[in-house]
Amino acid sequence: MVNYTGLALRAATPAAGYALVNGTGTIISWTAPNDGQLHRVLFFGTLHVTSSETGGAVNVNFTSPDGISNANQAVFSASHGGGVFGPDKAGLVVVEAGTVVSVQQGSALTGGASTLWAELWGS
Repeated sequence: MVNYTGLALRAATPAAGYALVNGTGTIISWTAPNDGQLHRVLFFGTLHVTSSETGGAVNVNFTSPDGISNANQAVFSASHGGGVFGPDKAGLVVVEAGTVVSVQQGSALTGGASTLWAELWGS
């Protein structure tokens, strides 16, 4: 019998958040255990835009259980006006064992200012 545990916090931005930058790169990531099992991952995020953005998309990258890479799944689109935003799409996925799930800034923030708070919960 398989012993399933609940979701647990696997990666998070600092309490102060992550200020989007004029560049791209990984914000947070987690590697699912390489145990041959399916793993569930849940993305939570809040984006606070304090000055209208130019650019600044945020993506989640993962590998589905059949080995297909799902890169650049947009969770926050680019170029928001000021305000506080939740994710553009649901962030619950099943991933392949032994693969990396990451939250990445998908496009450079060339204008404006935004702070992202993000968490990955997984099993």
